[in-house]
Formats: sequence, C-alpha cells, structure tokens
Amino acid sequence: MPPRVLLSSVFKPFAIDGVYGRADSKIELYHNQITKYQGVFSMRSFMNSFGLHAIANNIEVPTTVLDFPTLERFRREVKKGYDIVGIGSIMPNFQKAKRMIEETRELSPKSTVVLGGFCATAPKVKEVMGPDYVCRGEGISFMRDLLGLSPEFEFKNPDVYHEDREILGVPVRGVKYPHICVGLGCSYGCEFCSPSHFFGRKHLKFFTSGDALFEEMVRVKRKFKTNVVSFIGDDNFLLDRKRADELHRRVVESGEIFNIFLFGSADLAEKFGPERLAEMGVGLIWIGRESKFHDFSKNKRTDIKELVSELKKYGIKTILSSILLVDDHTRENIMEDVDEHIECAPAFSQFSLYAPVPGTPLYDRLSEEGRILTAIPFEEWHAFKQPWFVHPEFNLVEAEKAQERAYVRDFHELGPSTMRFIQVELEGWKNLGKSSKPHLRKRAESVAGQAWKYRAILRAIEKLVPTDEMRAMARATRDELEDAFGKTTFLEESISQGLFISGRVRQARTRLWGDALQPPTRVVEYNQ
Repeated sequence: MPPRVLLSSVFKPFAIDGVYGRADSKIELYHNQITKYQGVFSMRSFMNSFGLHAIANNIEVPTTVLDFPTLERFRREVKKGYDIVGIGSIMPNFQKAKRMIEETRELSPKSTVVLGGFCATAPKVKEVMGPDYVCRGEGISFMRDLLGLSPEFEFKNPDVYHEDREILGVPVRGVKYPHICVGLGCSYGCEFCSPSHFFGRKHLKFFTSGDALFEEMVRVKRKFKTNVVSFIGDDNFLLDRKRADELHRRVVESGEIFNIFLFGSADLAEKFGPERLAEMGVGLIWIGRESKFHDFSKNKRTDIKELVSELKKYGIKTILSSILLVDDHTRENIMEDVDEHIECAPAFSQFSLYAPVPGTPLYDRLSEEGRILTAIPFEEWHAFKQPWFVHPEFNLVEAEKAQERAYVRDFHELGPSTMRFIQVELEGWKNLGKSSKPHLRKRAESVAGQAWKYRAILRAIEKLVPTDEMRAMARATRDELEDAFGKTTFLEESISQGLFISGRVRQARTRLWGDALQPPTRVVEYNQ
C-alpha cells in the first residue's frame, strides 16, 4: 500500500482577535494589503493554498488537500490515520499551526508531521512546534524525497483559482479565475524579500518554456471558461526572457485573448516593453517601487512614473508596492515616498512596512543590531499594522499612523481602485483600437464589451464615495465612457441603484459587526 498524505492550510476563522490571530490580519490579498482602507470599494476575494495543491498534484501517492478547514474538520480528517500530515502556514498563523501539530500528535500518533510555508523559518521552529520535519524552500522536491520518489518529475499544474466574494457589498459566488503555478522565487535577493531568500535566491521554473505555458493557459481558459489567468509563485516572471518571448509569440500567433496577472520588476518590464506585454495578454502587473531612500538595483535606471503611464496606454493596470520604515525614513521625509508613489497614479497600491522576516538578510541585520522586538507575538508579524522592530525615528503607533495616512491619501487622492481599473481599461481602448496590430485591436474590442457594466459600476461609485472630489472623479470617468460607448441606459441606472443599496447595507454591517469574511473550505483528493 502506498503511503497516504494529508496536506492542510491552517484552520479558520481568521481576522478575529485571540490566541490564534488578530482582527487586523485578514486572509485576503486585496482587502488586507492592496485596497486596504477602501471600505466597500475594496475587492473581496479568496484564493486557494496553491502550494499545497501543487505538491499534491506532483507526488504519485494518494493525497488529500484541506483548504481552510475548521479545527473540527481538520480533526475529523486527521483521525483517518494518514502516514504523513503536512501543514502549511505563514508567520501570523504560528499558533494555529502549532495547535494543529499538537492535535495530530494526539489523534494520529503514528503520522509523520511536516511543517512548511514561511512559518518554517521561525527561530527554533522544530523545538518550539514539534514537527518531525521542517520544509524550507521548494516543497515538491522535499516531499518526493521524503516519500522515496524519484527527484525527476514533470510538473503538473493543479486546478487552483481565486474567487470573488463581494463587489460593492453584493455577494458573488461561482466565478473562479484560474491560477498557474509558473515557478517560484526571484534571483534578485532584495534584503527584505522573504520569497527570494526562502527559495535560495533562485528563480525556480515549473514551466520552462513558453510553449508549455501557453498550452496550460489554453487548458485552464477552456476549463474555467474565462480568459483571466494569474501567474503565481514566480515573483519575477520576466527574468526568463526566452520563456517570455516564446509565450508572446504563441499568444500572438494563436489569436487568443488573455487577461494575465503577473509579477515583474520595473527594469525587466521596461526592457520587455509595454506593447509586447499587452500583446502577450498582460492586464495587471505587480511592480515593486519600494523606496527612493534605499538603493534597490532593480529600479536604478527606471522612471517608474513613466513606466506606469506607458503601461496604461496599453490597458495594463499596475499594482505598485512601496515600503515604509526603511532606515532612512524620518518624520520629515517619509511622505516624500508616498508623494512619489501617488504621482505614479497606479490602479492599485500597497504600502508595506519594512518587514524583517526570519530567513532574510534584513532580519539577520536587525537581529545583530538588537532591534527585533521579540516580545511581539508572531501573530502580529504581518507588515500591515505595526512593525516588530525598533526604528530610529518612529515608535509603533507613529508607524501605524504613517501607513494608514499613506493608504487613506491614495484612496482619497486617486479614488477607489475599482474606478482606476476602469480608467485604465478606457485609456487602453482609446489607444489599442487604433493599432495597426490585429491582436491589440481585438484586445480593445474586449474592453468595449464591458462598457455597460462599467457605466453601472461608476454610477454606483458616484453615489457611494465619501467626498465631492471623488464624486467628480467618478463622474468625469463616466462622462468619458459615455462619450466612447453611449449614454447610461435605464437598465444600467437600475443596476447601479441596486449596487448603491447593497453598498450602503455593507457599510452598515461593517459598522455594526465588522467586515471579516471567511474563506470556504475546499477538499480535493489527488491520485486516489
């Protein structure tokens, strides 16, 4: 009998104050990090624990994956007596992972317990948490070695996705947007970058050719019935220029229209070129701006404001990420970084506190300097409230207020990200519709098909935004949309009224009961 494996994320509920978490640490990429402080305008969605599914789909033994179970659901599964129980966790869920290891020891004492994820870099983690093995780095090879399987394997992408849960307060169900686990890490090795150092400053590629990646994109497009595809795991997709060039060629030759999300450094995005990114199907790119007060080589020769502007001309939205609390930040100059960020006018913004995560040179340096605040529990090591290190200028409360001010300024000065998204779509349509390249014209046509939806959303935004300045922004955007595609119809006005009512209801619910949403539990069997 082959060994049986259980792989599980940590248990829910999330975003609740207590031993196992904090109310300010939501398990949502957008609402917790990117559209933070945007309230009802924030994008609400959940994604699968893609790393666990990637492991399960690439080991030839019966494996069950539990995504976001309750503790009781995890207990029931563990009682089945798996040979190996693997638990994946990030640092803020340290106590949850510890509890799950303890439960496994009690309910299935013969099981071998493996701890993985960024939580595995915690100091003395094996002694404190008690797993049999700690997996740091790429998990498929680790598990294959543990199971006695051949180190050679041909990667099979699992069917993983993210799923919207609310739009302007309206519950949304059923639409799943596929993810492709393209690779892992980045070789740049920025001092703070946990993924880069977790994978040994290597750019690990699961898809080594653009041809293979294109075939997988077509597969998931057909299966999920959407052309929206996210490249995940790979923190700098354009590092492999040959693979990117191959993918560009295949997409253009095929005539397929994709809407791709990927991560890419500013220098490589500039070299590849916004037009070629658009031809390849990129609709959203995450770029690390970081800080003007720290020397990041990837940004040295790139005008990021100009790059974001050029990307917009091709309908490409940007998630721009900046860091607050680098050593050179002072009370006088920190808002200069925020000013420069806002001047770039990205569709989405992240303002992360400098985060010394174990396993990074930043953590090692601050530890040597005696600046890590070890009394702060790991549940608060998440970079989106207060720091866990001593900064020469800011105390913890001042740091939190600086971050809040950055996010609030971004929201009020640029408007809701939903509106900014539509603005970039419209700018792309204006430019691409006149292109001499058929593939880019087809991309513009796909934007035109969404005009009715955008008009209704913008009308609802006009009614919901908190200031006259933001109302004027939304109205000006809708005017442009109407000039291009016609006036808002009675039906669209009715839809907008429904969105307005649902938005007001969400705002009232948030005031009374908070806005935490819990991810659905997903159970997937592999190789059964």
